Amino acid sequence: MAGLARRLAIGLVGQGLWRLAMALNPILLVPVQISHWGVDLFGQWITLTALVSYLPYVNLGLVATATNDVIMAAAAGDRDRARRSFQMSCNLALGPLPVILIVAVMAVAALPLARWFHLDGIGASAVVLVFAFAAAQLCFETLRGLMAAVLYANGRYGVAYNIATAIKLIELIVCIGAIVGLGAQPVHVAGLTATMALLDLVVVGVVARRLAPWARMDLRMADIAWLREHLRPALGFSGYNLATQGVMIQGPRLVLGALLGGPAVAVYAVYATAMRLVDQLFLTVMAPAGVEISHAAGRKDSSQLVRLIAFVVQLSLLAFAGVSLVLMSLGPTIFDWWTRHQIAFHHGLMILYLVMSGAGLAGRIAAQALISVNAMRAVAIITLLAASASVALGAALVPESGLVAVLIGGIAGEAAISILLWGALQRWLALPLRQLMIEIADLSGSVTRLRHQAAALLGRR
Repeated sequence: MAGLARRLAIGLVGQGLWRLAMALNPILLVPVQISHWGVDLFGQWITLTALVSYLPYVNLGLVATATNDVIMAAAAGDRDRARRSFQMSCNLALGPLPVILIVAVMAVAALPLARWFHLDGIGASAVVLVFAFAAAQLCFETLRGLMAAVLYANGRYGVAYNIATAIKLIELIVCIGAIVGLGAQPVHVAGLTATMALLDLVVVGVVARRLAPWARMDLRMADIAWLREHLRPALGFSGYNLATQGVMIQGPRLVLGALLGGPAVAVYAVYATAMRLVDQLFLTVMAPAGVEISHAAGRKDSSQLVRLIAFVVQLSLLAFAGVSLVLMSLGPTIFDWWTRHQIAFHHGLMILYLVMSGAGLAGRIAAQALISVNAMRAVAIITLLAASASVALGAALVPESGLVAVLIGGIAGEAAISILLWGALQRWLALPLRQLMIEIADLSGSVTRLRHQAAALLGRR
């Protein structure tokens, strides 16, 4: 138990630093972009990044499923299986993925996206170039994720998080300097981001090679049985990600971009970015806990699964309550400084965002637990249907209600997805729901266990 506490503590610190760097990115970039580009161009950039965000779905959840399989195989002591998953994943990332992305970028070049989504401030040629940079970035990030999986399998996920934190901070500094000092436009920011992804891949690859000599690429490896085995969980992860990220998060931006233009997208994005603080805090807890959930699943330890999921729920609810209090009390002051007096804060609008985030929090917890054991496939399709219906509802109401319409649709969709995912989690893992509820309610017990484990760690030092 002390080893688990130590790994979680290191992981939480590493994830906390990385999530802080991720949070600083929009906190510091948004005011710079709004003041130097204007609200309209900023909104167009958000619309374009929403379009670009669909590119990662072409890897079909490769990184997540391969990472989980490598971790579970290592936990079970099956080094050959872990090596086979690593090699097959790398070969897919180096072969079919770049070809598919080239075809995707060529298809984008043939579509009038700049006209459809009112991206006249960016321009048609720049839109295609941004997609090309994003495709290169996806290749780098896919390989980086597979290299990091090796570190996770060895219990060294703090190393991967710390590298990501350093690279993200460098990227932030370079982008701000380029916009302020050199007048960089959206296409230049896309190029800088792809370059930083390449640097991240190189650093993590070197560290993984040194710490895990068993993980070596083999371009001759071709295992059709492995591909069939992992295709279903990969499609499940990709389907869920498309539902929550591609539809629930990016869909409203595209709806507003097509129907109302850049300024409406800018307002929606600023409020949504403020709410991302909840997600960053949640993922700070969930990322290391997810690795341990994979380990526990590999060992068939159901009691450990219950404790880990209850721990995530407790910390996530506390984080949500804290962020909500800060936003509702300090929102006007924060928005005034953050957006350079360009976008006003409205308590009623923020309440709707908080309700939407709260409705989806339970679903995100259940989803990450399912993803950690490659068990998302069964519920992915119905989740995608629920998400699509919620965005369609919002789009139908936009002409009458404007921005509020997409929030109404979002609340309905998040609540439906949460119910579906918790049902799937209980069925798939055969979790004793009553025991889980008791663990979640036992805050004092969790605090006591954490205190004892922290004391043991400090005493051992």
